[in-house]
Amino acid sequence: MENVAEIVALLPKQAQLESQILNGNGTAVASERNLEATRRRLAAYPQALNAVLQTARALGRTPDAVSVQEVAEFGWAN
Repeated sequence: MENVAEIVALLPKQAQLESQILNGNGTAVASERNLEATRRRLAAYPQALNAVLQTARALGRTPDAVSVQEVAEFGWAN
């Protein structure tokens, strides 16, 4: 469940960083480095990431709008 919590926290961060890069806000190099590090952390837990993505699909939401509790309720965090 710990891994799911980290994934749930990282997905909005990834979306924010992507938005910063696309909109040219802040320093692009720092944002790109942060985005790369965030993606590495997401890739470190493929099962937890899959659980969050499956929950988002089932709920008809974007992955960054899913909570740990919702993933647990769908039973994909086991």
